[in-house]
Amino acid sequence: MPAATLNDIARALGVSKMTVSRALRGGRHVSAEMREKIEHAAQELGYQPDPDMATWMTRLRRGRKAAAPRTLAFIWAEREAAETGRSSWSRQLLLGAQRQAQKLGFQLEEFHLAARGMTGRRLSGILEARGIPGFILSPLVSRSRGHVSMQWDKFSGVVIGLGYARPQMHRVHHHHYLGMMTALRMLRKQGHKRVGFYCGSTINERMFRAWSASFLAHHPLPAPGGLLVLRKSPSRADFLDWLKNEKPEVVIDSGHVVMDWLRALPAARRPRHVTLAWRADYPDVPGIDQQADALGAAAVDLLVAQYQQNERGIPAVPKIIMTEGLWRPAPGAGKRAQA
Repeated sequence: MPAATLNDIARALGVSKMTVSRALRGGRHVSAEMREKIEHAAQELGYQPDPDMATWMTRLRRGRKAAAPRTLAFIWAEREAAETGRSSWSRQLLLGAQRQAQKLGFQLEEFHLAARGMTGRRLSGILEARGIPGFILSPLVSRSRGHVSMQWDKFSGVVIGLGYARPQMHRVHHHHYLGMMTALRMLRKQGHKRVGFYCGSTINERMFRAWSASFLAHHPLPAPGGLLVLRKSPSRADFLDWLKNEKPEVVIDSGHVVMDWLRALPAARRPRHVTLAWRADYPDVPGIDQQADALGAAAVDLLVAQYQQNERGIPAVPKIIMTEGLWRPAPGAGKRAQA
């Protein structure tokens, strides 16, 4: 018996094929009652969507966008334009997202929630008025909790990063647990045992304590104890006291917070420095390159998938997609350091 088609469902209910198609794709222009009838009829008749047709329709949409690209938004949640321009990580993140959007037939435009006079409600109105159907929200850098007040039900949305902010949307983030595990594995191969981790507690909490958990689970020593330091307000004095008391051979940090503090020390008292947020503008500090461009591209992939499936609003089951980083040795490091 041949599989049921959209026409079969339409004839059975006395509606148009377009109405059936919209209902099965979750279109907003079909009433909940009619959508339920159509879904029930599709199940009764044994309808199965054609994956080849879905692929063809995606290609057709991309072809149309090539002439007039649909605009998607990249919203900086906290950083203003001048600040994002100074951050190599932010520029890499945006560039990766823009390249992937262009590859898929879209264009990406920046917006800033921190701009003077801007609010989530006002920005939502701007996006809606311009026909922008979805946005990517940048990481919440300064906080791990809170609420971002966009009009989520009107858009497809993806949030970069974790944290306890509400609402819970589809999210893309770097695999921080694996990043710490990789850094410790590389240092253990190089013979280091007294490896310390100095980090702000807010950023560690924002990623569900992935760094501290991985540090304790994979440290070369069975009981690292005081080598793990999480501070709400990291300070130079506190850091130097920790160095004096614990004497780590290597200091891992979450960015480049301790760089200036370390460089001010005499070479004989200076431990090695490894970062979990490697940057091309500080190539002499080895560590984990989070590949922010891959993170931006993954966010676009997830956003475009929602748009093409006509998914809007807060998802019933949020997805979390993780991207991996790369170990970047210091220039001139020997084979053992790069192992």
